[in-house]
Amino acid sequence: MLRNRKALSRITEAILCPPFEWCRVQGGLVKIVNALHYGGNKGGEYQTASYAIAKYPITNAQYQRFLDDPNGFINMAWWEYSSEAIQWHKDHRKSKMTAFDGPDLPRTRISWFDSMAFCAWLSANLNNRDQAVENGDTLKIQNLDTWSVRLPTEQEWQRAALVDRDWQYPWGNQLEERCANYGKTVGHPTHVESYPDGRSPCGAMDMLGNVWEWCLTPWGVDDIDVSGYTYRIIKGGAWNVSNPEHLRATDRYGNSPRGSLNDAGFRCAYHY
Repeated sequence: MLRNRKALSRITEAILCPPFEWCRVQGGLVKIVNALHYGGNKGGEYQTASYAIAKYPITNAQYQRFLDDPNGFINMAWWEYSSEAIQWHKDHRKSKMTAFDGPDLPRTRISWFDSMAFCAWLSANLNNRDQAVENGDTLKIQNLDTWSVRLPTEQEWQRAALVDRDWQYPWGNQLEERCANYGKTVGHPTHVESYPDGRSPCGAMDMLGNVWEWCLTPWGVDDIDVSGYTYRIIKGGAWNVSNPEHLRATDRYGNSPRGSLNDAGFRCAYHY
């Protein structure tokens, strides 16, 4: 498995396209707030191992690589992590168009199922996919433990947003329009490199605003299970969210994995 982050970033960027970089996140404590009063779980304190997270949300151009690859979106192997994902793919043979055009804008109208399949495809690409296909081993991607790339858990996402800072937002305790795209100030998603002043302590950008981001973690359930239609955590707010509380890095929401929204996308995590 690749352990040199800079080399891994270059290889991943070649599979996708610029801009792409992996940011290392040192493992540590994450405090998840109690959301029992609106359908979530009770939260608590968690420990995360070290991992890497994508510096930016996945862009339109990067997702298009998945769509254009003859062994990409159309390959059922990337959807075989659950029977519900298989059915989703059968019912959606063509991907929904993004809500906002532009190669470097975050991809929107992506369901949780779609984002998971993208991670499975990218995992296989980074793990000598062509050899695996020749050997008939693509079904190994069914086992989440074999994925080097997947969606971040809620704890991993929040750890990347704050690391050890006791802040409300990735840069501090005050909302700053120069740091993120939120509150309909712009009125649509923006280029993923537009807000360098809003980078988190690990270097990740757009962790507040621009688009909500899917997480691996189910909403209101403690155990991670990739099957079923259980709602999934979304984090970070979006370009059209104004309420400061909903933009906090610790805030918590869930959405249907079938949701394909004009204000939601995803970023990937890499596990060494």
